[in-house]
Amino acid sequence: MDNKKNIEKKSDKKKKFSSSKKTKDDKINLDKEIVIGIPKQMPPSKKNTKEQKKNQKKKNNKKDSRKLNKKENIKKGHVVKWVFLIILLICAVVVFLMSPVFNIVGVDVIGYEQIPMDTIVSLSNIQIGENIFKYSKRDIKNKIKENQYIDSVKIKRKLPNIIEISVKERKTTFIVEYNNTYAYINNQGYILELTTTKKEVPIIVGCLTKEEDLKVGSRLIEDDLNRLGVILRIMESANSNSIDSYITKIDITDSQNYTLLFETKGKIAYIGSGNNINDRMRYLKVILEKEEGIEGEIFVNGDLTKDKVYFREKI
Repeated sequence: MDNKKNIEKKSDKKKKFSSSKKTKDDKINLDKEIVIGIPKQMPPSKKNTKEQKKNQKKKNNKKDSRKLNKKENIKKGHVVKWVFLIILLICAVVVFLMSPVFNIVGVDVIGYEQIPMDTIVSLSNIQIGENIFKYSKRDIKNKIKENQYIDSVKIKRKLPNIIEISVKERKTTFIVEYNNTYAYINNQGYILELTTTKKEVPIIVGCLTKEEDLKVGSRLIEDDLNRLGVILRIMESANSNSIDSYITKIDITDSQNYTLLFETKGKIAYIGSGNNINDRMRYLKVILEKEEGIEGEIFVNGDLTKDKVYFREKI
């Protein structure tokens, strides 16, 4: 009986062992075995991951480009809209400005003295009844300045239908004498007129500009313009000493010794090159008053620090 029990126990142990082994062996390794109906899962390769990222990036770029295109289209639409509105507004303004309301009914001229108003209006070429915006201010100025007596011009539109012309004229300051011809010049050396009529202004003697070069509207040559600068300083100082009205002739032949003629006083004054002119004019004024009624020569052309200023009576 005992042997029979021992044999049964052993057989039970074998069954247990075989069942446990079978259980272990029955476990499926999915990595090594292929089970019908279940695909084998492989880890994603690096190559596939890069491609996926590229594809995703392309998709994102397409989305961004679509958004940008949409924004650009909206902006273009706004630009076209505003351009159309601006063009429409400009057209409306042009139509309004060309209306009869702005047709010229008058021309006002101010600042003229020597040149008649009608001459200035004629030079401007402005026509009554024409649109006020038809004329260019620059063109009007250039046409009026063709007259040698016109120094500067200002044009103003007095809306709706008046044009105002303001002129500044050149004035005859000196005369240059050539035989029987007088050339009127202003303080800038512009030749304003050639005439046989003498005007009551100082005559300049000794100019280097040749008679054949004298043209209305042109200027004296450079050497004469430089001497004219000295003459202007002389006249300014004479004016401050109240003796400028007595000067009838200025001789610039010798640029180191300018000569002034006082015909009504019967005197000639030698004043040097024009340096220290204010001091010389003060001496000159004193001698003119002291030697009133006596013809002669006044010498104020020396070195005032050491040379005498004196008067020599005419014999």
